[in-house]
This record gives sequence, C-alpha cells and structure tokens, in this order.
Amino acid sequence: MHHLYVVYCNGTVDHLDLAKQTKVTSFQLSDHSGSPPSVAKLPVAGMRPDSCLARPFTLTDAKAQDEGMAFIVASAQLQRDDSSGHKSYSLLNFSVPAWTLQGQQDLGSFDVLNGTPPRITRGADGRLRPQPAEIDPAAELRAELNQHAGGATMTFATPLATSANTVLIGYTASQDAHGAAYALLHRTQRSIVQIEGVPGSDPEPALTLAPGGQFVLHSVRAFNYKQGSRQLTTTGELKLYGADGRLVSQQTDERVAGDWHPIALTPQGLAVYTDRHGNYRFVSLGHMFGVEPVQDPNTDDLDGTRPGVIYAGG
Repeated sequence: MHHLYVVYCNGTVDHLDLAKQTKVTSFQLSDHSGSPPSVAKLPVAGMRPDSCLARPFTLTDAKAQDEGMAFIVASAQLQRDDSSGHKSYSLLNFSVPAWTLQGQQDLGSFDVLNGTPPRITRGADGRLRPQPAEIDPAAELRAELNQHAGGATMTFATPLATSANTVLIGYTASQDAHGAAYALLHRTQRSIVQIEGVPGSDPEPALTLAPGGQFVLHSVRAFNYKQGSRQLTTTGELKLYGADGRLVSQQTDERVAGDWHPIALTPQGLAVYTDRHGNYRFVSLGHMFGVEPVQDPNTDDLDGTRPGVIYAGG
C-alpha cells in the first residue's frame, strides 16, 4: 500500500504518498459526490461542522482497498436539524485514486445530537446496512471476554480498534478501580494478552493498532504546563509492542513532540502523525506490518485529531 487517504469529519481528504512520505494534495469530497453533492459543501474552508459530514467505513478484509474502493458514510446536511437533532446520511462508494462516485445508498436519518453518525455492518445476506442502535459493541465484547480466562476481571472493557481478528481493548482492572489497562484479544488463538507498561505515567495513552493486529504503538503523552494552562501533548517517545504485549522497540523522535497526533500505522512500518493543520510527519518504526485494514470506531474527529484513513495500492 503506497497511498493513504486521510478523511476528516468536515469532508476534507488529504492524499499522502507513503513512498515519498509527503502530502500530495487535498480536496473536498463535495466536489466528487455528484450534483447536488452528497457530501455537504463547506461555505468556508476549514469550517468545523456540528457533526461529521464524512467518515470512512472499513471492511474487515483487504479486498476493497486492493480493488480501489472506498466507502464513506456521508451527509448532505451541513448542520443537523435544530428541532430533532437529526441528520440524514448515505453510504457512498468511490473508486480510487480518481475518487469517482460509483454508487449511493440512503441510510436514513440519525440522532447526532445525542449519538454518533451511523455505524455500518455487513448483514448475513452480505449487504451493508446501518448497525442497529440497540447493538452495543462494548457489551458484546464483555460477553466475549467472559468466555476467556481472566476476561471476567476486565471491567468496563471497550474495543478501541480491530484488525485481522485481533482487538485492542481498554479496560479497568478489577483490583484497581481507578487504573486504566490495555490488552490484545487474539480471537483466533482465543487468548488475551495485557500490554505491559501501559499506561505507565501517561495520563491518556494514545495507542495505535497496526494493520494485521500484531503490533501496537504507544505515542507517549504528558501534560505540558505553559503560561498557567495545562495541555496534553506528545513527548516524542514511541514504544512499539508486539502480539505478546511486550515491548519490541523504543525510540524518541523530537519531530512529533508537541501538538502532534498519531493517525495510522502503515504496512511498510511508518507511523503517521498530523498537527490538525494539514501537515504530516512520518516516523519509521523498523518493522513491517500486515495489510489487513484497521477498524477504528473512534474516528469522529471534530477536533481534527482522529480522522479516518483509507489505504490504496499503486
């Protein structure tokens, strides 16, 4: 995979060339989504909508990215309805790298005032459809953990990311009601592995699951006190953990210290960071990763720190 498309909530897409480690171009999905556009057009460049206009849906296998397909959950409404808090969404299918609209499926209207844009799932018939609101992924995960040794002690367990039958989990250890902990659930091996040393002294760990699910990157953060205010920033220290939860490598890169946010790991072993202003930096981690997509439910990045990503070959 030589190309990475970074999809922001306001409908902006940045095209990154991973071989050259640079941003190639930036464009608005509204300009590629038909007439009238199926993704609302921003009246002012860089505007932040009240809820996501676009977020990618990632299939569990690499077939879509291999075939140059990108699925976007999108809204043609710039602002949600004031009376109901709802916004209408559709599922758009694009061919990349041209980003030509291939198809559109109406998803209906959703409460984004008290919820999130619709999550997509594949039904038993193979069709893509909105995930029913009554389905709670965290509850499903906890029920699954109860089937594994030690899983019952992982209270408030939440799925953070999934790739190739491996789930990155955040939870609270029952013996320490205030302590956050993190683990990998390897579904194929039916095992749970705690990630050692995380969070450490990090108040809010930024963890990134690698494609293939066999590595996790911890971009260490700390509070920075400046002019009487407290800001959580990255320190530049990067810790890479393997499938066994143990530290594989550790390095410090001052280029990503400060207000830089990890958004993806790439199959060729790069960690990609953004500064929320359309700039990117790339750090080589010295390890190759898999090609299976990472499904991350937390890409509603209204602050610009959690964009969705789509890989493409070529």
